[in-house]
Amino acid sequence: MIMERAFRRQVYKIREETAGGFVLSRALVALLAGLLIGLIVPALLLFIVYVLYTPQLPDPRVLEDYTPALVTKVISVDGELLAEFAGEKRIWVGIDEISPNIINAITATEDERFTGHWGIDSWGILRSIIVNIKSGRRAQGGSTITQQLTRSLFLTREKLFKRKIREGLTALKLEKSYSKDEILELFLNQQYLGKGCYGVEAASRFFFGKPADSVDVREAATIAGLLQAPSRYINNHEALKGRRNVVLGRMLANNMIEQAEHDSLCAESLYVNIDEEVSSWKAPYFVEHVRRYIERKYGDSYLYERGITIYTTMDWRHQQIADSFFNKKVDELERWQRKIHKDDDPIYTEMVYDSLSGDSIRQWKELQGALLSMVPATGEIRAMIGGRDFLKSQYNRAVQGGRQAGSAFKPFVYTAAIDNGWTTVDTLLDTPEVYPMENGELWRPQNYDHEYRGTITLREALRASRNVPTVKLCEAVGPQRVKWYAQQMGISTHMEPYLSISMGTSDVKLIDIVKAYSVFPNLGVKVEPIAVLKIIDRDGKVIEEAKPVKSEVLSPATAYVMTSMLQTVVDHGTGYPARLYGFDRPAGGKTGTTNDYSDAWFVGFTADLCCGVQIGYDDYSTPIGDNMTGARAALPIWSQYMMYSLDGTKVKDFEIPPGKVVFVDVCKESRKLATNQCENIVHEVFVAGTQPIDYCPPSFHTVGRTPTFGGKTDSEEKDRPELGGSRKPPRRTGGL
Repeated sequence: MIMERAFRRQVYKIREETAGGFVLSRALVALLAGLLIGLIVPALLLFIVYVLYTPQLPDPRVLEDYTPALVTKVISVDGELLAEFAGEKRIWVGIDEISPNIINAITATEDERFTGHWGIDSWGILRSIIVNIKSGRRAQGGSTITQQLTRSLFLTREKLFKRKIREGLTALKLEKSYSKDEILELFLNQQYLGKGCYGVEAASRFFFGKPADSVDVREAATIAGLLQAPSRYINNHEALKGRRNVVLGRMLANNMIEQAEHDSLCAESLYVNIDEEVSSWKAPYFVEHVRRYIERKYGDSYLYERGITIYTTMDWRHQQIADSFFNKKVDELERWQRKIHKDDDPIYTEMVYDSLSGDSIRQWKELQGALLSMVPATGEIRAMIGGRDFLKSQYNRAVQGGRQAGSAFKPFVYTAAIDNGWTTVDTLLDTPEVYPMENGELWRPQNYDHEYRGTITLREALRASRNVPTVKLCEAVGPQRVKWYAQQMGISTHMEPYLSISMGTSDVKLIDIVKAYSVFPNLGVKVEPIAVLKIIDRDGKVIEEAKPVKSEVLSPATAYVMTSMLQTVVDHGTGYPARLYGFDRPAGGKTGTTNDYSDAWFVGFTADLCCGVQIGYDDYSTPIGDNMTGARAALPIWSQYMMYSLDGTKVKDFEIPPGKVVFVDVCKESRKLATNQCENIVHEVFVAGTQPIDYCPPSFHTVGRTPTFGGKTDSEEKDRPELGGSRKPPRRTGGL
């Protein structure tokens, strides 16, 4: 029995030992299987995936040549941002130019472990899976900032497994090639944030009117909130506020803000500009003029993709002054018309279709106008107004179409005369005249006051803007010749070479007549107007740099004599109201008024600036008002613009061309060289060689006074021609 029990105990012992070994073996097998399934198989699968997908992955090194579409900027000559153009609103900034508030808000919301992973956040993926299972929907994503950047740069947003694989692998390659700061900078400049804004700088400027480095915590949380789904939040203020508060909650959880700050910011209303841009175009007619120039010369891509900077000739201070006085005067003229006429007046109102009522309604016509100023020596446009309201009418009345210039055209008649031998003291008859027309009718030109002054000099005829003498001068010089001079000086519109051309019956563009008048202070040199000084690309390379395009179209002597005659207009003639407004600089210019007062002009210049103003209704026929001449409707705008825009600059007189003109004292009555018997003496200027050579005869004045010869005959020439013999008669033939 004893032996049997001992045997059984031995058997049980052996069985227990055997069973223990079997259990150990099973444990070892399980461990090996776990390693195979948990590590080796995934590693093998990852290797297979890597081998299969690597050839399909984009090369992160292409980012070294990455050039996103950027905003084009339009800058005034005094450094003011006038406008921005962009298919995508994108303003690239470095990571150090972005507020830490934005960086904190975005990393807290999109990738709180951004600095700790290598492109893929395993814990983030696990967390999103748990959150999505609990919520029963896809409530949270697991993509890192690097993955999101990869998706936006290289891939699509399609929800396919193979896309996620490529996204993850590309993120790993991206992290290997670039630093965290470089990746974050790319991300913050690349992501779409709504309303056409790409990147945080464009979004900050659009939604808050400030650069990205000045954004506070509340604004940063709003920008970060837009990242998830801009289209969902952009037009729903309540939803966007809720999303903003979620971002603030994430910032609190990551110890980026304190509890008190979080609670205070969450309670604040949503302050964001969603409905319209914070800053609209400044000087919109000028900006559109520049936009058309760039588009025509370089194409759309330069405006909307390449991020060029356009430095213009516009002076923002000048433009503000012009806008102020232009709007004030035109509003005043319009209010007066509406005060003295009824709201159903057939002349000052018109029937228009009303889309709301589906019927026609009567409304007041809108008085319009234009202003353009440029530097005569360079052609640089300093101010441009093309109408009352660019949003209502994009038609630029300063550079497009044309209007009858009235008497503002007369200087071209007198220029043709002076350049062909006439002098300022030559005379014309201010007497009634009748001209037969081609249709068999008779044309009887009239003076503004319907009166006649008899014999009158050229200077006096232009000073007083006498119509009849000007028509007679045009007849003597030749309408074809007048047309030729106008074209040479810059008028590009069609002109018929009839006598009526002298009355300004042809349409002219404001920009053309300003260019043409600039020839006078330029001593005969025409300079083409320019709006763009320089264009540089995003890397600072100069694409275009303007150079004045000049051509001599008049002799310096003719130009100076005409400048002197137009000075008389401002100092003593129809332009004299400029002096009453306080404008006291040396200046020349000419008023212009059309029949029935439908157009009012003033074009004038100093040595440094030439400016033209035109006022009138768009239908070309509605009167501005009774007696609303150029002196009353346009000259006040010109005077005040010139006075304030030139304020603080040096006062300059007009340059005298050396050796080209002669100054002499002339008897106003005989128009010969003055003696001591002459009571009315004028100090007159002549093109050298056309000055009087005979003295006023003693018999011309009161008998008994002994004449003294050798009166004052100042000349700009050192070797003035001898005043002997008879002057050749001026060339006064028509045609070319």
